[in-house]
Amino acid sequence: MKGFNTKTISYVVMVGLLSILLTACGGNNTANQQATDTPVTTSEASATATDEPAVQETEVAARDAFVVTDQVGNTVNIPGTVQKVYAPGLEDYLVTLGVTPVAQWSTGERPQQYLQDTLSGVKEISFANGVPSPESVVDLEPELIIFPTAFYAQNGVYENYSQIAPTYVFKNALGNVVEATETIAKLLGLEDKATEAIAAYNTKLEATRAQLASVSAGKKAIYINANARAIFLVGNFHYGGYVLSELGFAQSALVEGEMSADISLEMLSDLDADYIFINDNDGLGDAFLADIKASPLWKALPAVQAGKVFEVDGDHWRSSGLIAYQKTMDDIVAFLLP
Repeated sequence: MKGFNTKTISYVVMVGLLSILLTACGGNNTANQQATDTPVTTSEASATATDEPAVQETEVAARDAFVVTDQVGNTVNIPGTVQKVYAPGLEDYLVTLGVTPVAQWSTGERPQQYLQDTLSGVKEISFANGVPSPESVVDLEPELIIFPTAFYAQNGVYENYSQIAPTYVFKNALGNVVEATETIAKLLGLEDKATEAIAAYNTKLEATRAQLASVSAGKKAIYINANARAIFLVGNFHYGGYVLSELGFAQSALVEGEMSADISLEMLSDLDADYIFINDNDGLGDAFLADIKASPLWKALPAVQAGKVFEVDGDHWRSSGLIAYQKTMDDIVAFLLP
Protein backbone atom coordinates (compact mmCIF):
# COMPACT_ATOMS: atom_id res chain seq x y z
CA MET A 1 0.00 0.00 0.00
CA LYS A 2 1.46 3.33 -0.88
CA GLY A 3 1.66 6.18 1.57
CA PHE A 4 0.58 9.75 1.10
CA ASN A 5 2.48 13.02 0.74
CA THR A 6 3.03 14.16 4.27
CA LYS A 7 6.06 16.36 3.78
CA THR A 8 4.14 19.47 4.75
CA ILE A 9 2.41 18.10 7.81
CA SER A 10 3.67 19.25 11.19
CA TYR A 11 2.18 17.31 14.08
CA VAL A 12 2.08 19.64 17.03
CA VAL A 13 0.25 17.53 19.56
CA MET A 14 -0.94 13.97 19.81
CA VAL A 15 -4.43 14.16 18.63
CA GLY A 16 -7.01 11.75 17.70
CA LEU A 17 -8.36 11.16 14.29
CA LEU A 18 -10.49 12.27 11.80
CA SER A 19 -8.05 14.82 12.77
CA ILE A 20 -9.24 14.18 15.49
CA LEU A 21 -8.63 16.86 17.66
CA LEU A 22 -6.09 18.73 19.65
CA THR A 23 -4.46 22.03 19.55
CA ALA A 24 -2.37 22.13 16.49
CA CYS A 25 -2.39 25.25 14.52
CA GLY A 26 -2.49 25.41 10.86
CA GLY A 27 -3.79 23.39 8.03
CA ASN A 28 -0.56 21.48 7.73
CA ASN A 29 -1.58 19.42 10.73
CA THR A 30 -3.59 16.56 9.32
CA ALA A 31 -4.32 15.08 12.70
CA ASN A 32 -5.79 18.38 13.85
CA GLN A 33 -8.24 18.40 10.99
CA GLN A 34 -9.38 14.87 11.47
CA ALA A 35 -10.28 15.19 15.08
CA THR A 36 -12.37 18.21 15.17
CA ASP A 37 -12.72 17.62 11.52
CA THR A 38 -15.37 15.24 11.22
CA PRO A 39 -18.48 17.34 10.63
CA VAL A 40 -18.65 20.93 9.47
CA THR A 41 -21.05 23.49 7.96
CA THR A 42 -24.49 24.17 6.59
CA SER A 43 -26.21 23.23 3.37
CA GLU A 44 -29.42 22.33 1.75
CA ALA A 45 -27.54 19.59 0.00
CA SER A 46 -27.00 17.75 3.27
CA ALA A 47 -30.45 16.26 2.95
CA THR A 48 -29.65 14.66 -0.40
CA ALA A 49 -30.03 10.91 -0.32
CA THR A 50 -27.07 8.63 -0.94
CA ASP A 51 -27.40 5.46 -2.92
CA GLU A 52 -25.63 3.10 -0.54
CA PRO A 53 -27.65 0.01 0.40
CA ALA A 54 -28.73 -0.44 3.98
CA VAL A 55 -25.94 -1.91 6.08
CA GLN A 56 -26.46 -5.40 7.45
CA GLU A 57 -24.27 -7.06 10.03
CA THR A 58 -21.81 -9.38 8.31
CA GLU A 59 -21.07 -12.87 9.55
CA VAL A 60 -17.33 -13.49 9.63
CA ALA A 61 -16.34 -16.97 8.52
CA ALA A 62 -13.81 -18.97 10.52
CA ARG A 63 -10.30 -19.15 9.06
CA ASP A 64 -6.76 -19.85 10.18
CA ALA A 65 -4.84 -17.21 12.08
CA PHE A 66 -2.16 -15.47 10.04
CA VAL A 67 0.66 -12.95 10.34
CA VAL A 68 0.92 -9.64 8.49
CA THR A 69 3.27 -6.67 8.53
CA ASP A 70 1.40 -3.41 8.95
CA GLN A 71 2.22 -0.23 7.07
CA VAL A 72 4.70 1.01 9.66
CA GLY A 73 6.58 -2.29 9.94
CA ASN A 74 4.94 -3.97 12.93
CA THR A 75 4.41 -7.72 12.81
CA VAL A 76 0.76 -8.38 13.64
CA ASN A 77 -0.79 -11.75 14.48
CA ILE A 78 -4.34 -11.68 13.10
CA PRO A 79 -6.79 -14.08 14.79
CA GLY A 80 -8.58 -16.62 12.64
CA THR A 81 -11.96 -15.08 13.42
CA VAL A 82 -12.34 -11.41 14.35
CA GLN A 83 -15.72 -10.43 15.74
CA LYS A 84 -14.80 -7.51 18.02
CA VAL A 85 -12.97 -4.65 16.32
CA TYR A 86 -11.87 -1.28 17.67
CA ALA A 87 -10.89 1.07 14.83
CA PRO A 88 -11.34 4.71 15.88
CA GLY A 89 -11.83 6.98 12.89
CA LEU A 90 -12.35 4.02 10.58
CA GLU A 91 -15.98 3.42 11.43
CA ASP A 92 -17.04 4.31 7.87
CA TYR A 93 -14.93 1.43 6.57
CA LEU A 94 -16.35 -1.02 9.09
CA VAL A 95 -19.94 -0.02 8.39
CA THR A 96 -19.24 -0.42 4.67
CA LEU A 97 -18.18 -4.01 5.40
CA GLY A 98 -21.20 -4.67 7.60
CA VAL A 99 -19.20 -4.66 10.84
CA THR A 100 -20.24 -2.87 14.03
CA PRO A 101 -17.21 -1.78 16.10
CA VAL A 102 -17.06 -2.32 19.86
CA ALA A 103 -16.74 1.46 20.26
CA GLN A 104 -16.70 4.54 18.06
CA TRP A 105 -14.60 7.68 17.88
CA SER A 106 -16.07 10.86 19.37
CA THR A 107 -15.11 14.52 19.66
CA GLY A 108 -16.12 14.31 23.30
CA GLU A 109 -19.50 15.82 22.44
CA ARG A 110 -20.65 13.65 19.56
CA PRO A 111 -19.59 10.82 17.24
CA GLN A 112 -19.68 11.00 13.45
CA GLN A 113 -23.28 11.95 12.82
CA TYR A 114 -23.59 10.60 9.31
CA LEU A 115 -23.04 7.05 10.59
CA GLN A 116 -25.52 7.11 13.46
CA ASP A 117 -28.30 5.41 11.55
CA THR A 118 -26.11 2.34 11.95
CA LEU A 119 -23.96 3.10 15.00
CA SER A 120 -26.47 4.72 17.34
CA GLY A 121 -26.02 3.15 20.76
CA VAL A 122 -22.44 2.02 20.14
CA LYS A 123 -20.15 3.16 22.97
CA GLU A 124 -18.39 6.47 22.27
CA ILE A 125 -14.76 7.08 23.20
CA SER A 126 -13.60 10.68 23.30
CA PHE A 127 -10.51 11.84 21.44
CA ALA A 128 -10.92 15.40 22.69
CA ASN A 129 -7.62 15.16 24.55
CA GLY A 130 -5.81 12.96 22.07
CA VAL A 131 -5.61 9.19 21.89
CA PRO A 132 -7.31 7.87 25.04
CA SER A 133 -5.54 5.69 27.55
CA PRO A 134 -5.58 1.91 27.02
CA GLU A 135 -7.71 1.60 30.16
CA SER A 136 -10.63 3.11 28.25
CA VAL A 137 -10.48 0.26 25.75
CA VAL A 138 -9.40 -2.83 27.67
CA ASP A 139 -12.87 -3.62 29.05
CA LEU A 140 -14.23 -3.72 25.50
CA GLU A 141 -12.10 -6.83 24.92
CA PRO A 142 -11.35 -6.10 21.26
CA GLU A 143 -9.86 -8.93 19.23
CA LEU A 144 -8.24 -6.52 16.78
CA ILE A 145 -7.32 -2.82 17.00
CA ILE A 146 -6.75 -0.75 13.85
CA PHE A 147 -5.28 2.76 13.87
CA PRO A 148 -5.92 4.94 10.80
CA THR A 149 -2.62 6.83 10.89
CA ALA A 150 0.85 6.32 12.27
CA PHE A 151 0.28 9.47 14.29
CA TYR A 152 -2.08 7.56 16.54
CA ALA A 153 0.55 5.02 17.45
CA GLN A 154 3.31 7.37 18.59
CA ASN A 155 4.80 7.94 22.04
CA GLY A 156 4.24 4.45 23.39
CA VAL A 157 0.61 4.19 22.30
CA TYR A 158 1.27 1.22 20.04
CA GLU A 159 3.19 -0.63 22.73
CA ASN A 160 0.37 -0.16 25.23
CA TYR A 161 -2.51 -0.94 22.89
CA SER A 162 -0.84 -3.98 21.35
CA GLN A 163 -0.87 -5.58 24.80
CA ILE A 164 -4.67 -5.45 24.70
CA ALA A 165 -5.08 -6.99 21.23
CA PRO A 166 -3.20 -7.32 17.94
CA THR A 167 -2.85 -3.78 16.61
CA TYR A 168 -2.54 -2.87 12.94
CA VAL A 169 -1.33 0.64 12.03
CA PHE A 170 -1.88 2.40 8.69
CA LYS A 171 0.50 5.12 7.56
CA ASN A 172 -2.60 7.03 6.45
CA ALA A 173 -5.87 5.27 5.67
CA LEU A 174 -7.76 8.50 5.14
CA GLY A 175 -6.78 9.25 1.56
CA ASN A 176 -7.07 6.28 -0.76
CA VAL A 177 -10.25 4.84 0.68
CA VAL A 178 -10.41 2.00 -1.83
CA GLU A 179 -7.01 0.61 -0.82
CA ALA A 180 -7.80 1.08 2.87
CA THR A 181 -11.13 -0.71 2.48
CA GLU A 182 -9.39 -3.63 0.78
CA THR A 183 -6.78 -3.85 3.53
CA ILE A 184 -9.33 -3.82 6.35
CA ALA A 185 -11.41 -6.40 4.50
CA LYS A 186 -8.40 -8.73 4.30
CA LEU A 187 -7.76 -8.34 8.02
CA LEU A 188 -11.37 -9.28 8.76
CA GLY A 189 -11.86 -11.94 6.08
CA LEU A 190 -14.45 -9.86 4.23
CA GLU A 191 -12.85 -9.52 0.80
CA ASP A 192 -16.06 -10.34 -1.07
CA LYS A 193 -17.93 -7.64 0.82
CA ALA A 194 -15.22 -5.11 -0.04
CA THR A 195 -15.25 -6.05 -3.72
CA GLU A 196 -18.99 -5.47 -3.85
CA ALA A 197 -18.82 -2.13 -2.01
CA ILE A 198 -15.91 -0.83 -4.08
CA ALA A 199 -17.61 -1.76 -7.34
CA ALA A 200 -20.72 0.17 -6.28
CA TYR A 201 -18.58 3.14 -5.26
CA ASN A 202 -16.69 3.19 -8.57
CA THR A 203 -19.94 2.99 -10.50
CA LYS A 204 -21.31 5.98 -8.61
CA LEU A 205 -18.04 7.89 -9.01
CA GLU A 206 -18.00 7.43 -12.79
CA ALA A 207 -21.68 8.36 -13.10
CA THR A 208 -21.26 11.46 -10.94
CA ARG A 209 -18.13 12.54 -12.81
CA ALA A 210 -20.03 12.30 -16.10
CA GLN A 211 -23.00 14.12 -14.60
CA LEU A 212 -20.77 17.04 -13.55
CA ALA A 213 -18.65 17.18 -16.71
CA SER A 214 -20.38 20.28 -18.01
CA VAL A 215 -19.54 22.28 -14.86
CA SER A 216 -16.16 20.75 -13.97
CA ALA A 217 -14.29 20.96 -17.28
CA GLY A 218 -11.47 23.48 -16.94
CA LYS A 219 -12.73 24.58 -13.51
CA LYS A 220 -11.03 24.74 -10.14
CA ALA A 221 -12.76 23.95 -6.86
CA ILE A 222 -11.52 24.36 -3.31
CA TYR A 223 -12.80 22.93 -0.03
CA ILE A 224 -12.29 25.17 3.02
CA ASN A 225 -12.58 23.74 6.52
CA ALA A 226 -13.03 26.11 9.45
CA ASN A 227 -12.73 25.27 13.13
CA ALA A 228 -12.01 27.08 16.39
CA ARG A 229 -8.29 27.33 15.67
CA ALA A 230 -7.96 28.33 12.04
CA ILE A 231 -9.25 28.02 8.50
CA PHE A 232 -7.69 25.46 6.21
CA LEU A 233 -7.64 24.85 2.50
CA VAL A 234 -7.96 21.08 2.16
CA GLY A 235 -5.85 19.41 -0.52
CA ASN A 236 -6.84 16.50 -2.71
CA PHE A 237 -5.39 13.78 -0.50
CA HIS A 238 -8.45 13.30 1.69
CA TYR A 239 -11.90 14.52 2.76
CA GLY A 240 -13.93 16.77 0.47
CA GLY A 241 -10.80 17.87 -1.35
CA TYR A 242 -10.17 14.31 -2.50
CA VAL A 243 -13.73 13.96 -3.75
CA LEU A 244 -13.59 17.20 -5.75
CA SER A 245 -10.40 16.02 -7.42
CA GLU A 246 -11.89 12.61 -8.20
CA LEU A 247 -14.87 14.31 -9.83
CA GLY A 248 -12.62 16.15 -12.26
CA PHE A 249 -12.11 19.56 -10.66
CA ALA A 250 -8.63 21.07 -10.65
CA GLN A 251 -7.37 22.48 -7.37
CA SER A 252 -6.10 25.86 -6.30
CA ALA A 253 -2.37 26.44 -6.60
CA LEU A 254 -2.44 27.45 -2.93
CA VAL A 255 -2.90 23.86 -1.83
CA GLU A 256 -1.49 21.90 -4.75
CA GLY A 257 0.64 19.02 -3.48
CA GLU A 258 -0.30 19.74 0.13
CA MET A 259 -2.49 17.89 2.59
CA SER A 260 -3.80 21.25 3.71
CA ALA A 261 -2.72 24.87 4.03
CA ASP A 262 -3.62 27.76 6.30
CA ILE A 263 -5.50 30.63 4.73
CA SER A 264 -5.04 34.21 5.86
CA LEU A 265 -6.59 37.49 4.78
CA GLU A 266 -3.45 38.31 2.84
CA MET A 267 -3.80 35.12 0.79
CA LEU A 268 -7.35 35.75 -0.36
CA SER A 269 -6.42 37.49 -3.58
CA ASP A 270 -4.50 34.34 -4.59
CA LEU A 271 -7.45 32.02 -4.01
CA ASP A 272 -7.88 30.80 -7.57
CA ALA A 273 -11.07 28.75 -7.60
CA ASP A 274 -14.24 28.82 -9.63
CA TYR A 275 -16.18 27.06 -6.86
CA ILE A 276 -15.63 27.37 -3.12
CA PHE A 277 -17.11 24.91 -0.61
CA ILE A 278 -16.95 26.04 3.03
CA ASN A 279 -17.47 23.73 5.99
CA ASP A 280 -17.81 25.55 9.31
CA ASN A 281 -17.15 22.96 11.98
CA ASP A 282 -20.36 23.17 14.03
CA GLY A 283 -20.04 26.94 14.08
CA LEU A 284 -16.58 26.81 15.65
CA GLY A 285 -15.08 28.73 12.75
CA ASP A 286 -17.63 31.55 12.81
CA ALA A 287 -15.19 34.23 13.96
CA PHE A 288 -12.56 33.35 11.36
CA LEU A 289 -15.11 33.15 8.58
CA ALA A 290 -16.69 36.47 9.54
CA ASP A 291 -13.32 38.20 9.23
CA ILE A 292 -12.66 36.67 5.85
CA LYS A 293 -16.11 37.36 4.43
CA ALA A 294 -15.88 41.01 5.51
CA SER A 295 -12.65 41.48 3.58
CA PRO A 296 -12.78 43.40 0.27
CA LEU A 297 -10.34 40.80 -1.06
CA TRP A 298 -12.91 38.07 -0.42
CA LYS A 299 -15.73 40.05 -1.95
CA ALA A 300 -13.61 40.61 -5.07
CA LEU A 301 -13.05 36.90 -5.71
CA PRO A 302 -14.64 35.71 -8.98
CA ALA A 303 -16.33 32.78 -7.21
CA VAL A 304 -17.89 35.12 -4.66
CA GLN A 305 -19.09 37.58 -7.28
CA ALA A 306 -20.51 34.74 -9.37
CA GLY A 307 -22.43 33.29 -6.42
CA LYS A 308 -20.40 30.08 -6.49
CA VAL A 309 -19.62 29.86 -2.77
CA PHE A 310 -21.43 27.02 -1.00
CA GLU A 311 -21.68 26.39 2.72
CA VAL A 312 -21.77 22.65 3.21
CA ASP A 313 -23.18 20.81 6.19
CA GLY A 314 -22.32 17.42 7.58
CA ASP A 315 -19.31 15.69 9.05
CA HIS A 316 -19.02 13.48 5.99
CA TRP A 317 -17.17 16.38 4.33
CA ARG A 318 -14.50 16.03 7.04
CA SER A 319 -14.43 12.26 7.02
CA SER A 320 -12.98 9.54 4.83
CA GLY A 321 -14.61 6.34 3.62
CA LEU A 322 -16.82 5.08 0.83
CA ILE A 323 -19.98 6.24 2.61
CA ALA A 324 -18.66 9.73 3.38
CA TYR A 325 -17.34 10.24 -0.13
CA GLN A 326 -20.60 9.19 -1.76
CA LYS A 327 -22.56 11.56 0.46
CA THR A 328 -20.15 14.34 -0.49
CA MET A 329 -20.69 13.55 -4.18
CA ASP A 330 -24.43 13.92 -3.65
CA ASP A 331 -23.94 17.32 -2.05
CA ILE A 332 -21.76 18.58 -4.89
CA VAL A 333 -24.33 17.52 -7.48
CA ALA A 334 -27.12 19.20 -5.51
CA PHE A 335 -25.16 22.47 -5.36
CA LEU A 336 -23.88 22.63 -8.91
CA LEU A 337 -26.79 21.04 -10.75
CA PRO A 338 -29.80 22.25 -8.76
